[in-house]
Amino acid sequence: MKFIGVREFKQNAVKYVNEGSEIVIMKRKKPIARLIPVKKNSPEIILLEIGRVLSESGVSKKEALKALERARQRIYG
Repeated sequence: MKFIGVREFKQNAVKYVNEGSEIVIMKRKKPIARLIPVKKNSPEIILLEIGRVLSESGVSKKEALKALERARQRIYG
């Protein structure tokens, strides 16, 4: 975990993001934000991939939500 100042992060954001480690951003010696890399196969990655596939296939948000509701009803009753 690295602790860096706001100005330094602003100037070198791409460098820090590409490092892939947790970063705590400080302002006047106080933490104001924490940047955490997204892990491989995390829920965030899976949801983004599902959204990309649905978008490319032309499925609307309404259709996707209906399909999820039908699946939920089959599984949980």
